[in-house]
Amino acid sequence: MNLTVRQLRDLVAVADELSFTAAASVRGVSQASVSRSVAALESEIGAALVARTTRSVEVTSAGDEIVTAARRALDELDRAVAHVRGDPRDIRLGYAWAALGAHTTSVLRGWNREHPATPLRMVHAASRDVGLSSGRTDFAVVRHHVAEPAFDSAVLGREARQCAVAIDHPLADRGSLSLRDAVPYVVGVDAQTGTTTPQLWLDAGEQRTPELAMTEDIDEWLDQIAEGRIIGITSVATAHHQPRPGVVFLPIEDAEPIRVRLVWRRGSTHPARERLIAHLRQAYAR
Repeated sequence: MNLTVRQLRDLVAVADELSFTAAASVRGVSQASVSRSVAALESEIGAALVARTTRSVEVTSAGDEIVTAARRALDELDRAVAHVRGDPRDIRLGYAWAALGAHTTSVLRGWNREHPATPLRMVHAASRDVGLSSGRTDFAVVRHHVAEPAFDSAVLGREARQCAVAIDHPLADRGSLSLRDAVPYVVGVDAQTGTTTPQLWLDAGEQRTPELAMTEDIDEWLDQIAEGRIIGITSVATAHHQPRPGVVFLPIEDAEPIRVRLVWRRGSTHPARERLIAHLRQAYAR
């Protein structure tokens, strides 16, 4: 099989942009060049990787599989070339919605000052595996449970939970809340990476649990809270990373703290992993 690096990069660009024109701009070549490159790759593999119409571009299921493998292969190649050249090679730290909360800036500045050859870069990826499976990220900070056997993880620390409500909500003037205070209201939960389940109330000894409503992402979650349609239970990190006009965050006295984990693909041998874990744990220990 005769696949080229150029073909793989062109395919990944099309998958990222979902547009041959935009992919060509990213790659710095003509649209026709990208189109020929992807077509040649499809011919070599013997499967359609991209579904093209006059209005849209979509990656096929076969294309998804090849794109995921291509990302990993290209990343390993880029990392090896950077190492041989002595160039800095950044570590892509994925997050779904709250990064490292109040620790984000100090962690980035501290790490990048101490490790200029492997700078840390935050990558937003609103998926349950936070970009790990696709190769978009090297590590991910998560607060939700990731049980897939493809991943390993390490606990970094804990974060208190808070209740997010609209500024004119009946609970907004309270200095702090209990989980029982939330029971009469609809509690919104992000469908991909939310951490709130009925078990939170049961573990606190409550007999009743609130109605839960799924939202598509953090922006919809915050919008519906600001509108007064739902309230939310979240990590204190959200208040630091996702402040929103019209939304206030109140401490919850009796909620179990959220465990924050660093996750990576099982079998990954990234040389900076143990140093990164130690650096992040130190931030949470402070």
